[in-house]
Amino acid sequence: MGDFLKTTLARVPDGFDLPEPLRLLFAWVDEQGFVVKGHDGDLYGSLSDNGWVGTSIELRGYTAEQTLSYARSWFDESIPDPAARLWPFAQTGGEGSMAALWRDGEGRVRIVHLGSGSGSTMTCVLADDAVDFLRLLAIGYREICWNEEFGAPPEPWDADHEIVNAPYRDWLYRTFGVTAPSTGLEIVSEPAEMGDEDTADPFCRWVDNKEA
Repeated sequence: MGDFLKTTLARVPDGFDLPEPLRLLFAWVDEQGFVVKGHDGDLYGSLSDNGWVGTSIELRGYTAEQTLSYARSWFDESIPDPAARLWPFAQTGGEGSMAALWRDGEGRVRIVHLGSGSGSTMTCVLADDAVDFLRLLAIGYREICWNEEFGAPPEPWDADHEIVNAPYRDWLYRTFGVTAPSTGLEIVSEPAEMGDEDTADPFCRWVDNKEA
């Protein structure tokens, strides 16, 4: 087991189990050498050693202190102990959007998205199943924080951006026997946004203190 996976597993908080597909993802990233040490000394993983191939995502499980700080910045006192129900594990956009594990009111753990507010405002369940989250990453959107792009297949940002991350897609198929869908809406059927009063998305409703 590599240092990146060891560090990640050590940070999974009490009350959560890292879904096996995510554990395998972190292990694959580790094995491929797609891990760098940041200026802060922490380890950061990605899906390629080329930032212009496929979807850009920064994998890093938060420490308990970082999770608490993040939750305090997001939620007011109307939501009791939000840090006990969230664990951020990936930055989905350069403007600071995050993906996290979320334990709902019935104890079910889902993968959710928290937009930065300064850019993306998507705040919703990304996937009930971790394999579907991995499939979302395989579609090829430059970043998965922009829900307005999910209705159509991805397009390259420029001549240097390769939509298809072939090594990642190959690993996904070999490991789970699944392929990438054509669009994000095939995975995220209701990409709700902050303050959406009409949404049925359970995470967005919890954020807005409309659901336990």
